[in-house]
Amino acid sequence: MTLEEVIGILHPLRGSGPFPPRTPIGPVTTDSREVERGSLFVAIPGSRVDGTDFVEEAFGKGALAAVVPEEGAGKIPPSLLAEKPVFVVRNPVEALGDLAKAHRMRYREIPLVGITGSSGKTSTKEMLAALLSRGKRVLRNPGNRNNLIGMPLALLTLSAEHEVAVMEMGTNRPGEIGRLSEVAEPDVGIVTNIGPAHLEGLRTLEGVAREKGDLYRALGESGTAVVNAADLRVVREAGRSKAAKVYYGVALSEFSGRILSLDDSGMRIAVRTPSGEFRSEIPVTGEHNLTNALAASAAAYTLGMRPPEMENGFASVAPERGRFQARPLRGGGLLLDDSYNANPASMEAAIRSLRALRRSRRVVAVLGTMLELGESSPASHFRIGHLLAAAEVDLLITHGEGGESIARGALEGGMDPGRVRHEADRALLRAAVSEAVREGDLVLVKASRGMKLDEIAEQIRQERA
Repeated sequence: MTLEEVIGILHPLRGSGPFPPRTPIGPVTTDSREVERGSLFVAIPGSRVDGTDFVEEAFGKGALAAVVPEEGAGKIPPSLLAEKPVFVVRNPVEALGDLAKAHRMRYREIPLVGITGSSGKTSTKEMLAALLSRGKRVLRNPGNRNNLIGMPLALLTLSAEHEVAVMEMGTNRPGEIGRLSEVAEPDVGIVTNIGPAHLEGLRTLEGVAREKGDLYRALGESGTAVVNAADLRVVREAGRSKAAKVYYGVALSEFSGRILSLDDSGMRIAVRTPSGEFRSEIPVTGEHNLTNALAASAAAYTLGMRPPEMENGFASVAPERGRFQARPLRGGGLLLDDSYNANPASMEAAIRSLRALRRSRRVVAVLGTMLELGESSPASHFRIGHLLAAAEVDLLITHGEGGESIARGALEGGMDPGRVRHEADRALLRAAVSEAVREGDLVLVKASRGMKLDEIAEQIRQERA
């Protein structure tokens, strides 16, 4: 892509500075620390920093041009504007998406899988990438780069060297999945599940369903919707799409499976497809990961893979930090670090997995607030407490406003008050965890990322590993 093409895509309000014709751009970035010679720097205003403040630094590192918002353009020194190509746009996030969409059209023949859902998106993405990479060169968005900034940046790295792309799509406001789908033009869509997540922005469970379902509706008649048959809301949203459908998750679906063995280090599973069965080790544990593996298998099959190629195809999946990551502790104990994120669906899945992994160990749950649940937050947390009581957790330690509701729900559910402890103070939480966790315990640490319980998980690892 050249600067002239960038101008044609963005239609900037105005531009400045000279540039040689037919000048190809290098990597596109929104982080001045990642700028290299020839980069296109997109300055995005944020809640903490304004990218426009780093335009001069970006040019100093060799950036070829910059895209800036209209409201921040006045910050740029006139001398820099006279010397460097600076393009002023109304919305730099939208401009970034437009660039990624134009780039995607250059490689439209490369099949792309879009993945969204209330939980399990990243795990499903990693599992699918592991399967496909056995015979293809795969592009996937790294880490959690799944929003209106991260996914376009990842898509802009698509090249003729790739044979398939896998893009995770996240949302917390209406219209975001629709926009990400417009940018990525997926050929295959997976909605892992639909549950009460990001309700502050999406308002209701129906709002969540509509938002996630936008991925299916973006596929068109030539696309394929990979459908979780065990989730009726997902099935309903798929029914509103003109795409072909393949179903996974229940015994009579085209793709179903079972856990052959499960331990602290992972699982061995069997997956049934329309062309026969394959088996694989997965170095991640938890019953919910079987469902993620089925979604990945169905998508890989849709793209042409068959059971012989998929045999043991999940063995290379790397456990993601903070995503139900199993860490061995002294005395046969196990830390389940699920501190990266939390919503009611993923919290329930973690609790179910505790039962499968418990064996004879004492179970300790360290739980914090699930953020962005809006008005449903108190009831959602209270319900999790009830589930914990039924799961016979030996000790519950909670933190945060939502954590207090979890504790109340556990007590209401019949849990012994002596086994429930809420700590609002961070220092007291640390002390309570140090005092409570023993050798040989099975410990679950889970909350939304903003609660920073990853620090508590690391404390447990350092003290007990």
